[in-house]
Amino acid sequence: MQKSEGFDNIALKIIDYQGKHHMSDAQFALASHFTVEKIHGFKSMTGNSPTPEEEKELLKFMGSNSIHS
Repeated sequence: MQKSEGFDNIALKIIDYQGKHHMSDAQFALASHFTVEKIHGFKSMTGNSPTPEEEKELLKFMGSNSIHS
């Protein structure tokens, strides 16, 4: 089964964001209000792709949280 380009794109954005902010999957999940399992699935592209609403929330989170405390 081939994954969509958008799914791959959000996975790369999450990985890039975590790298820039030195965040583990658990930290990212807690801060973004998603479960660790969902974040793992999104990043590995083995789970369900994010819904349009989930993707919108992830992008909103990553866009508005440029500083990690």
